[in-house]
Amino acid sequence: VFTYQRSHDAAAQLVHEMAAAGAHAAGHCCDSADEDAVNALARNLLVERGAPHAVINNVGITRDGVFMRMSGAQWTDVVNANLNASFYVTRAFVHAMVEQGDGVILQMSSVSGFKGNISQTNYSATKAAMIGMTRSLALELARFNVRVNAIAPGFIATEMTQEIPDAKLKALGAGIPLRRFGTVREVASLATYLASDDSAYITGQTFVIDGG
Repeated sequence: VFTYQRSHDAAAQLVHEMAAAGAHAAGHCCDSADEDAVNALARNLLVERGAPHAVINNVGITRDGVFMRMSGAQWTDVVNANLNASFYVTRAFVHAMVEQGDGVILQMSSVSGFKGNISQTNYSATKAAMIGMTRSLALELARFNVRVNAIAPGFIATEMTQEIPDAKLKALGAGIPLRRFGTVREVASLATYLASDDSAYITGQTFVIDGG
C-alpha cells in the first residue's frame, strides 16, 4: 500500500508493474501533510487490512534558498511535508501496531540532517528532527515490540536529483568515494532489511547510505 499526491500516472504504472510481477499494490491519493486526510485514509486501511507490519515515512520535498532570503512559505512547506507528515502518518497507525505487539516504523531522513547543506536550512532541519523523533519514539515503543529506525540517504538518482544541473551533478558525483549516485533499489534493499525479522534486534538507529 502506498500513497501519492499528484503522480497519478506513475501510481497506476506501479500498480500495473506489480500485478505483472504476480504481486499486488494499492495506491491511494493522499496529501500526507493534511492531518484530516491522513486520519481518514488510516481509518479505512485499518478496517480493510488491519494493523500494518511496517510504515515507511518517505514523503520529502525541497524549497531551497539561502536562509537570509528564505520566505515563511518556503520554511513552512518543507516542515509540513517532511516532518509534520511523518508525525501524522505515524500517529495514525502506531496504536494498532502497539495493540498487535509488533511493527516497524521507518523514517526516510537524509545525510543533510547530519552535515547540513547550503541553501537547505529548512530541509536539513526537518531531516535532523526525524532522527531525533526516531530515537525518542524507539525508546517509547520498544516495550511493545515496535521498532523505529531511520535511513539517511546521500545523493540518490530520483526525480528530485534530476532537477540539479548536469554540471553540478558531475561535480557532486566526483565528491563521492564510490564515484556515483545511489539507486532507489539500493535504498529499498536497506528498507526491506530493516522491515524484516532479520533486523529484529535493531531499533533507534539511523543508517547512512551515501557511497562513503
